[in-house]
Amino acid sequence: MDIMVEGAQSSQVAGMLHEREIPYAVAIGDLRTLMEKEQDPIKKTRRNSEISRAMDWKSYHRLDVIYAFMDGLASLYPYLCSVNVIGKSVEGRDLRMLKISNGESDNTGVWVDGSIHPREWISAAVVTYIADRLVRTFHEQPESVTNKDWYLLPVLNPDGYEYTHTHDRMWRKNRARYGECVGVDLNRNFSYGWGERGEEGSSEDPGNIFYRGPKPFSEPETAALKRVILDSETNFKVFLSLHSYGEVIIFPWGYTGDPCPDYVELLEGGTTMAKAIFSSGGHTYKVGSTKDLMYYAAGTSTDWSYAVANILYSYMIELRGKTHRFLLPKEEIMSTANEVMCGIIRLMDFVDRRCQSTQSCACTKS
Repeated sequence: MDIMVEGAQSSQVAGMLHEREIPYAVAIGDLRTLMEKEQDPIKKTRRNSEISRAMDWKSYHRLDVIYAFMDGLASLYPYLCSVNVIGKSVEGRDLRMLKISNGESDNTGVWVDGSIHPREWISAAVVTYIADRLVRTFHEQPESVTNKDWYLLPVLNPDGYEYTHTHDRMWRKNRARYGECVGVDLNRNFSYGWGERGEEGSSEDPGNIFYRGPKPFSEPETAALKRVILDSETNFKVFLSLHSYGEVIIFPWGYTGDPCPDYVELLEGGTTMAKAIFSSGGHTYKVGSTKDLMYYAAGTSTDWSYAVANILYSYMIELRGKTHRFLLPKEEIMSTANEVMCGIIRLMDFVDRRCQSTQSCACTKS
Protein backbone atom coordinates (compact mmCIF):
# COMPACT_ATOMS: atom_id res chain seq x y z
CA MET A 1 0.00 0.00 0.00
CA ASP A 2 1.21 3.49 -0.88
CA ILE A 3 0.28 6.31 1.47
CA MET A 4 0.93 10.04 1.21
CA VAL A 5 1.61 11.96 4.40
CA GLU A 6 2.05 15.67 5.04
CA GLY A 7 5.62 16.45 5.98
CA ALA A 8 4.77 17.68 9.46
CA GLN A 9 3.11 14.37 10.32
CA SER A 10 5.59 11.96 8.73
CA SER A 11 7.42 11.21 11.99
CA GLN A 12 4.12 10.55 13.79
CA VAL A 13 3.01 8.06 11.13
CA ALA A 14 6.41 6.41 11.14
CA GLY A 15 6.16 5.98 14.91
CA MET A 16 2.72 4.40 14.65
CA LEU A 17 3.93 1.90 12.04
CA HIS A 18 6.97 1.06 14.11
CA GLU A 19 4.92 0.46 17.28
CA ARG A 20 2.69 -1.97 15.41
CA GLU A 21 5.68 -3.72 13.83
CA ILE A 22 4.46 -2.88 10.33
CA PRO A 23 7.42 -2.81 7.93
CA TYR A 24 7.61 0.26 5.72
CA ALA A 25 9.97 2.18 3.48
CA VAL A 26 10.01 5.81 2.36
CA ALA A 27 9.65 5.81 -1.40
CA ILE A 28 9.72 9.59 -1.95
CA GLY A 29 10.97 11.87 0.78
CA ASP A 30 9.50 15.10 -0.62
CA LEU A 31 6.80 14.64 -3.25
CA ARG A 32 6.16 18.36 -3.68
CA THR A 33 9.75 19.05 -4.69
CA LEU A 34 9.63 16.20 -7.17
CA MET A 35 6.43 17.52 -8.72
CA GLU A 36 7.88 21.00 -9.06
CA LYS A 37 10.94 19.59 -10.83
CA GLU A 38 8.66 17.64 -13.15
CA GLN A 39 6.90 20.84 -14.21
CA ASP A 40 8.33 24.38 -14.32
CA PRO A 41 10.22 24.68 -11.02
CA ILE A 42 11.07 28.38 -11.22
CA LYS A 43 7.59 29.50 -12.27
CA LYS A 44 5.69 27.30 -9.82
CA THR A 45 7.95 28.03 -6.86
CA ARG A 46 7.65 31.78 -7.50
CA ARG A 47 3.85 31.55 -7.87
CA ASN A 48 3.32 29.63 -4.63
CA SER A 49 5.66 32.00 -2.85
CA GLU A 50 3.70 35.01 -4.10
CA ILE A 51 0.41 33.45 -3.00
CA SER A 52 1.84 32.68 0.42
CA ARG A 53 3.07 36.24 0.87
CA ALA A 54 -0.16 37.79 -0.42
CA MET A 55 -2.54 35.86 1.82
CA ASP A 56 -1.09 36.80 5.16
CA TRP A 57 -4.38 38.21 6.56
CA LYS A 58 -2.61 41.40 7.45
CA SER A 59 -4.22 43.22 4.51
CA TYR A 60 -7.37 43.12 2.40
CA HIS A 61 -6.85 41.64 -1.04
CA ARG A 62 -8.17 41.97 -4.57
CA LEU A 63 -10.17 39.27 -6.32
CA ASP A 64 -7.25 37.90 -8.35
CA VAL A 65 -5.22 37.32 -5.18
CA ILE A 66 -8.12 35.53 -3.50
CA TYR A 67 -8.67 33.31 -6.54
CA ALA A 68 -4.95 32.56 -6.83
CA PHE A 69 -4.94 31.61 -3.15
CA MET A 70 -7.82 29.18 -3.71
CA ASP A 71 -6.09 27.65 -6.72
CA GLY A 72 -2.90 27.37 -4.69
CA LEU A 73 -4.62 25.43 -1.93
CA ALA A 74 -6.17 23.05 -4.46
CA SER A 75 -2.76 22.57 -6.08
CA LEU A 76 -0.97 21.86 -2.82
CA TYR A 77 -3.73 19.70 -1.29
CA PRO A 78 -5.44 18.00 -4.26
CA TYR A 79 -6.55 15.05 -2.11
CA LEU A 80 -8.50 17.41 0.17
CA CYS A 81 -9.83 20.32 -1.84
CA SER A 82 -10.89 21.45 -5.28
CA VAL A 83 -11.94 24.70 -6.92
CA ASN A 84 -15.14 24.82 -8.94
CA VAL A 85 -16.53 27.63 -11.08
CA ILE A 86 -20.22 27.55 -10.17
CA GLY A 87 -21.30 30.34 -12.50
CA LYS A 88 -20.51 33.76 -13.91
CA SER A 89 -21.27 37.21 -12.56
CA VAL A 90 -23.16 39.89 -14.48
CA GLU A 91 -19.87 41.19 -15.90
CA GLY A 92 -18.58 37.71 -16.68
CA ARG A 93 -16.30 37.06 -13.71
CA ASP A 94 -15.99 33.54 -12.34
CA LEU A 95 -17.84 32.60 -9.17
CA ARG A 96 -15.18 30.38 -7.65
CA MET A 97 -16.02 27.97 -4.85
CA LEU A 98 -13.58 25.92 -2.80
CA LYS A 99 -14.75 22.49 -1.67
CA ILE A 100 -12.91 20.81 1.20
CA SER A 101 -13.66 17.15 1.78
CA ASN A 102 -12.03 13.90 2.81
CA GLY A 103 -14.21 12.14 0.25
CA GLU A 104 -16.34 10.11 2.64
CA SER A 105 -19.71 9.34 1.06
CA ASP A 106 -21.74 9.93 4.22
CA ASN A 107 -20.38 13.41 4.90
CA THR A 108 -22.90 16.19 5.45
CA GLY A 109 -22.48 19.70 4.07
CA VAL A 110 -21.59 23.15 5.36
CA TRP A 111 -21.99 26.24 3.19
CA VAL A 112 -19.99 29.41 3.97
CA ASP A 113 -20.09 32.55 1.82
CA GLY A 114 -18.78 36.10 2.04
CA SER A 115 -19.01 39.43 0.22
CA ILE A 116 -22.59 39.19 -0.95
CA HIS A 117 -22.34 42.87 -0.05
CA PRO A 118 -18.95 43.83 -1.49
CA ARG A 119 -18.13 46.71 0.83
CA GLU A 120 -17.96 44.19 3.68
CA TRP A 121 -14.34 43.27 2.97
CA ILE A 122 -13.81 41.52 6.28
CA SER A 123 -16.28 38.80 5.26
CA ALA A 124 -14.14 37.64 2.33
CA ALA A 125 -11.02 37.78 4.50
CA VAL A 126 -12.63 35.60 7.17
CA VAL A 127 -13.86 33.00 4.65
CA THR A 128 -10.38 32.68 3.14
CA TYR A 129 -8.87 32.38 6.61
CA ILE A 130 -11.31 29.60 7.49
CA ALA A 131 -10.46 27.84 4.22
CA ASP A 132 -6.73 28.09 4.91
CA ARG A 133 -6.97 26.80 8.47
CA LEU A 134 -9.34 23.97 7.57
CA VAL A 135 -7.06 22.69 4.82
CA ARG A 136 -3.75 23.08 6.60
CA THR A 137 -4.96 21.67 9.93
CA PHE A 138 -7.62 19.28 8.66
CA HIS A 139 -6.17 16.21 10.35
CA GLU A 140 -5.96 18.06 13.64
CA GLN A 141 -9.63 19.02 13.62
CA PRO A 142 -12.34 17.15 15.57
CA GLU A 143 -14.55 14.63 13.81
CA SER A 144 -17.43 17.10 13.78
CA VAL A 145 -15.35 19.15 11.32
CA THR A 146 -13.79 16.38 9.24
CA ASN A 147 -17.07 14.49 8.75
CA LYS A 148 -18.41 17.34 6.63
CA ASP A 149 -17.98 18.60 3.10
CA TRP A 150 -17.17 22.31 3.27
CA TYR A 151 -18.35 24.57 0.45
CA LEU A 152 -16.71 28.00 0.68
CA LEU A 153 -17.45 30.93 -1.60
CA PRO A 154 -15.32 33.87 -0.36
CA VAL A 155 -16.70 36.39 -2.88
CA LEU A 156 -20.33 35.89 -3.90
CA ASN A 157 -20.40 39.31 -5.59
CA PRO A 158 -17.12 39.59 -7.53
CA ASP A 159 -18.16 42.53 -9.74
CA GLY A 160 -19.17 44.61 -6.78
CA TYR A 161 -16.10 43.54 -4.83
CA GLU A 162 -13.77 44.76 -7.55
CA TYR A 163 -15.81 47.95 -7.87
CA THR A 164 -15.24 48.72 -4.18
CA HIS A 165 -11.50 48.53 -4.82
CA THR A 166 -11.48 50.68 -7.95
CA HIS A 167 -14.39 53.14 -7.73
CA ASP A 168 -16.73 53.21 -4.72
CA ARG A 169 -15.57 51.68 -1.44
CA MET A 170 -19.13 51.71 -0.04
CA TRP A 171 -20.82 49.91 -2.96
CA ARG A 172 -23.39 47.33 -1.72
CA LYS A 173 -25.14 45.83 -4.75
CA ASN A 174 -24.04 43.84 -7.78
CA ARG A 175 -23.36 45.60 -11.12
CA ALA A 176 -26.45 44.65 -13.13
CA ARG A 177 -28.02 47.48 -15.14
CA TYR A 178 -31.72 48.21 -14.89
CA GLY A 179 -32.52 51.24 -16.99
CA GLU A 180 -30.32 54.09 -15.86
CA CYS A 181 -29.66 52.45 -12.49
CA VAL A 182 -27.05 49.91 -11.51
CA GLY A 183 -27.21 47.08 -9.04
CA VAL A 184 -29.41 44.60 -7.19
CA ASP A 185 -29.06 43.93 -3.48
CA LEU A 186 -28.30 40.22 -3.78
CA ASN A 187 -29.43 39.60 -0.21
CA ARG A 188 -32.94 40.70 -1.19
CA ASN A 189 -33.02 38.59 -4.37
CA PHE A 190 -33.79 35.16 -2.88
CA SER A 191 -37.25 33.71 -3.35
CA TYR A 192 -38.55 33.09 0.17
CA GLY A 193 -40.28 36.21 1.45
CA TRP A 194 -39.24 38.10 -1.69
CA GLY A 195 -41.04 41.42 -1.91
CA GLU A 196 -42.75 41.02 1.47
CA ARG A 197 -43.22 44.07 3.72
CA GLY A 198 -43.14 46.39 0.69
CA GLU A 199 -40.51 49.11 0.90
CA GLU A 200 -39.81 48.20 4.52
CA GLY A 201 -38.26 44.83 3.69
CA SER A 202 -36.67 45.68 0.33
CA SER A 203 -37.34 48.03 -2.57
CA GLU A 204 -38.82 47.81 -6.06
CA ASP A 205 -36.93 50.97 -7.04
CA PRO A 206 -33.77 50.14 -9.07
CA GLY A 207 -32.14 53.27 -7.65
CA ASN A 208 -32.61 52.12 -4.06
CA ILE A 209 -29.74 50.53 -2.15
CA PHE A 210 -32.09 47.65 -1.19
CA TYR A 211 -33.41 47.01 -4.73
CA ARG A 212 -34.59 43.40 -4.83
CA GLY A 213 -34.46 42.90 -8.60
CA PRO A 214 -37.37 42.30 -11.01
CA LYS A 215 -37.96 38.76 -9.72
CA PRO A 216 -36.41 36.18 -7.36
CA PHE A 217 -33.07 34.84 -8.56
CA SER A 218 -32.98 37.32 -11.42
CA GLU A 219 -29.25 37.70 -10.81
CA PRO A 220 -26.69 35.10 -11.95
CA GLU A 221 -24.87 35.25 -8.61
CA THR A 222 -27.88 34.21 -6.49
CA ALA A 223 -29.03 31.73 -9.15
CA ALA A 224 -25.62 30.02 -9.00
CA LEU A 225 -25.81 29.61 -5.22
CA LYS A 226 -29.31 28.18 -5.50
CA ARG A 227 -28.21 25.74 -8.19
CA VAL A 228 -25.23 24.40 -6.22
CA ILE A 229 -27.24 23.71 -3.08
CA LEU A 230 -30.46 22.35 -4.57
CA ASP A 231 -28.74 20.24 -7.23
CA SER A 232 -26.17 18.81 -4.84
CA GLU A 233 -26.47 15.30 -3.47
CA THR A 234 -24.95 16.57 -0.23
CA ASN A 235 -27.19 16.76 2.81
CA PHE A 236 -26.45 20.30 4.00
CA LYS A 237 -26.72 20.78 7.75
CA VAL A 238 -25.35 24.31 8.06
CA PHE A 239 -25.63 27.51 6.00
CA LEU A 240 -23.48 30.48 7.05
CA SER A 241 -23.41 33.83 5.29
CA LEU A 242 -20.80 36.25 6.60
CA HIS A 243 -21.47 39.98 6.64
CA SER A 244 -20.41 43.11 8.49
CA TYR A 245 -20.84 45.03 10.63
CA GLY A 246 -22.75 44.60 13.90
CA GLU A 247 -21.31 41.69 15.93
CA VAL A 248 -24.55 39.72 15.87
CA ILE A 249 -25.53 36.17 14.93
CA ILE A 250 -28.97 36.22 13.32
CA PHE A 251 -31.31 33.62 11.90
CA PRO A 252 -34.80 33.46 10.25
CA TRP A 253 -37.06 35.18 9.92
CA GLY A 254 -36.16 38.47 8.30
CA TYR A 255 -39.31 39.08 6.26
CA THR A 256 -41.67 38.83 9.25
CA GLY A 257 -41.58 39.44 12.98
CA ASP A 258 -43.06 36.02 13.71
CA PRO A 259 -40.67 33.41 15.17
CA CYS A 260 -39.58 30.61 12.86
CA PRO A 261 -40.58 27.03 13.85
CA ASP A 262 -37.07 26.21 15.13
CA TYR A 263 -36.48 29.51 16.94
CA VAL A 264 -35.28 27.94 20.20
CA GLU A 265 -32.98 25.46 18.45
CA LEU A 266 -31.42 28.21 16.34
CA LEU A 267 -31.09 30.45 19.37
CA GLU A 268 -29.19 27.71 21.22
CA GLY A 269 -26.90 27.03 18.26
CA GLY A 270 -26.19 30.72 17.82
CA THR A 271 -25.51 31.13 21.52
CA THR A 272 -23.02 28.28 21.31
CA MET A 273 -21.14 30.21 18.63
CA ALA A 274 -21.35 33.46 20.57
CA LYS A 275 -19.90 31.88 23.71
CA ALA A 276 -16.97 30.46 21.77
CA ILE A 277 -16.34 33.83 20.11
CA PHE A 278 -16.35 35.57 23.49
CA SER A 279 -14.01 32.99 24.99
CA SER A 280 -11.62 33.43 22.07
CA GLY A 281 -11.51 37.18 21.57
CA GLY A 282 -13.61 38.82 24.26
CA HIS A 283 -16.15 40.21 21.80
CA THR A 284 -19.83 39.86 22.62
CA TYR A 285 -22.03 38.82 19.70
CA LYS A 286 -25.76 39.12 20.26
CA VAL A 287 -27.99 36.28 19.04
CA GLY A 288 -31.54 36.43 17.71
CA SER A 289 -33.75 36.55 14.66
CA THR A 290 -33.01 38.99 11.83
CA LYS A 291 -36.05 41.13 12.59
CA ASP A 292 -35.46 41.10 16.37
CA LEU A 293 -31.85 42.30 16.18
CA MET A 294 -31.74 44.20 12.89
CA TYR A 295 -34.75 45.16 10.77
CA TYR A 296 -37.14 43.70 8.23
CA ALA A 297 -35.16 42.11 5.40
CA ALA A 298 -37.20 40.28 2.76
CA GLY A 299 -35.66 37.84 0.30
CA THR A 300 -32.51 36.99 2.27
CA SER A 301 -30.29 33.99 1.70
CA THR A 302 -30.80 32.64 5.22
CA ASP A 303 -34.60 32.76 5.04
CA TRP A 304 -34.33 30.88 1.73
CA SER A 305 -31.78 28.31 2.95
CA TYR A 306 -33.89 27.56 6.01
CA ALA A 307 -37.32 27.45 4.36
CA VAL A 308 -36.61 26.18 0.83
CA ALA A 309 -33.29 24.32 1.02
CA ASN A 310 -34.34 22.83 4.40
CA ILE A 311 -31.03 23.69 6.08
CA LEU A 312 -31.97 23.95 9.72
CA TYR A 313 -28.88 25.74 11.02
CA SER A 314 -29.01 28.82 8.81
CA TYR A 315 -27.22 31.87 10.18
CA MET A 316 -26.03 35.26 9.07
CA ILE A 317 -22.96 36.31 11.04
CA GLU A 318 -22.45 40.06 11.18
CA LEU A 319 -18.75 40.48 11.96
CA ARG A 320 -16.85 43.36 13.58
CA GLY A 321 -16.98 46.20 14.10
CA LYS A 322 -19.29 48.74 15.60
CA THR A 323 -16.64 51.44 15.88
CA HIS A 324 -15.23 51.37 12.35
CA ARG A 325 -18.40 50.13 10.60
CA PHE A 326 -17.47 48.81 7.14
CA LEU A 327 -13.90 50.09 7.37
CA LEU A 328 -12.55 47.58 9.86
CA PRO A 329 -8.78 48.14 10.21
CA LYS A 330 -6.62 45.46 8.66
CA GLU A 331 -4.98 44.93 12.06
CA GLU A 332 -8.23 43.30 13.23
CA ILE A 333 -8.55 40.81 10.38
CA MET A 334 -6.69 37.99 12.09
CA SER A 335 -8.37 38.31 15.48
CA THR A 336 -11.82 38.60 13.88
CA ALA A 337 -11.21 35.55 11.71
CA ASN A 338 -9.83 33.48 14.56
CA GLU A 339 -12.72 34.15 16.92
CA VAL A 340 -15.32 33.41 14.25
CA MET A 341 -13.62 30.17 13.27
CA CYS A 342 -13.70 29.13 16.94
CA GLY A 343 -17.42 29.84 16.94
CA ILE A 344 -18.04 27.85 13.76
CA ILE A 345 -16.08 24.84 14.99
CA ARG A 346 -18.08 24.89 18.22
CA LEU A 347 -21.28 25.01 16.16
CA MET A 348 -20.19 21.84 14.35
CA ASP A 349 -19.93 20.05 17.71
CA PHE A 350 -23.36 21.36 18.69
CA VAL A 351 -24.98 20.22 15.43
CA ASP A 352 -23.54 16.72 15.65
CA ARG A 353 -24.54 16.31 19.29
CA ARG A 354 -28.09 17.38 18.53
CA CYS A 355 -28.40 14.94 15.64
CA GLN A 356 -26.94 12.07 17.65
CA SER A 357 -29.23 12.70 20.62
CA THR A 358 -32.48 12.63 18.62
CA GLN A 359 -33.97 9.62 16.92
CA SER A 360 -35.30 11.74 14.07
CA CYS A 361 -32.63 14.26 13.22
CA ALA A 362 -34.19 17.65 12.43
CA CYS A 363 -31.43 18.49 9.98
CA THR A 364 -32.10 15.62 7.56
CA LYS A 365 -32.66 16.92 4.04
CA SER A 366 -36.21 16.35 2.83
